[in-house]
Amino acid sequence: MAMAPTSPLERRALTLWPRLDRAALRRCRGDATRIAGLVARRTSLPPEAIRDLLTMPEVARTEIDTWFG
Repeated sequence: MAMAPTSPLERRALTLWPRLDRAALRRCRGDATRIAGLVARRTSLPPEAIRDLLTMPEVARTEIDTWFG
């Protein structure tokens, strides 16, 4: 039985990289730097860019509609 991600960073990581190892992701315990290290092993993005993607502020639907119609 797969456990659901517990932190917002874990949920965002799984949204961006859905095939991440969930057990390894749980061992990161919601730490953006550790999650970035995990993701960096499977992508060409540098860990700093991955961390920025994980920690960027959430965008409200109204803001998306305002900017992108």
